[in-house]
Amino acid sequence: MPVQALIPDLMSGGMLSDEVLGCMELRQDPLFHKIPAEKILYYVHESLQAGRLAAAAYTSHDIRAMCREAGLRYEITEASGKFHNVAFRAQIDFSKTPPEIILYASSPKGMQTVCQEILGERSNGTDTDFDLLVDIHLAHEFYHWLEYREQAFTNERLASIESFKLGPWTRRSSVVQCSEIAAHAFCKELLALPCLPNLLDYAYLIEEKQLSAEDFMRQISTCKLWI
Repeated sequence: MPVQALIPDLMSGGMLSDEVLGCMELRQDPLFHKIPAEKILYYVHESLQAGRLAAAAYTSHDIRAMCREAGLRYEITEASGKFHNVAFRAQIDFSKTPPEIILYASSPKGMQTVCQEILGERSNGTDTDFDLLVDIHLAHEFYHWLEYREQAFTNERLASIESFKLGPWTRRSSVVQCSEIAAHAFCKELLALPCLPNLLDYAYLIEEKQLSAEDFMRQISTCKLWI
């Protein structure tokens, strides 16, 4: 089934809730297999709440104005955004004064092909889609800047998990993907999106045939068992 029909149908059917999409993000954590099944909902729910609460302080604010007021520079570049064969769509450089957000234009441009069906009335199939996708990337990185400013990273505020055990010695680690879930929730609330923005990633991967619709549906079904 083409992505133009698959994802809108799932959205209208309530299959792609914030909790499901948050769980799908959590599954990307390198330590996901270490998380007890009964704790999965805890990490998803608490991360979503962290993002929503942070966004509540910026109701009706414009993300680009927020960046300017915070002293955050941002730059849209045509560079590839490739580092050790990993593609970055946006990143924030805290080593610079002021910190700088770099957005790689090839990413939001590529995602325009799936934008309209998912974002509905927020999208009109024109360059406005590109502007909205830029705002989505900015909002995501702005949340990470808030974490950095407060030195209160979402993953570190939540319970750690046992990542390694050898005899009496145990190492515990935070679940780093929780910060990503929170950033998605912040972005959704701030920009009044119909879904967590990581859904755009899945739609793009399906459109580009890098992810099969069958595997996407399997991920949804698995997550619904946990949440």
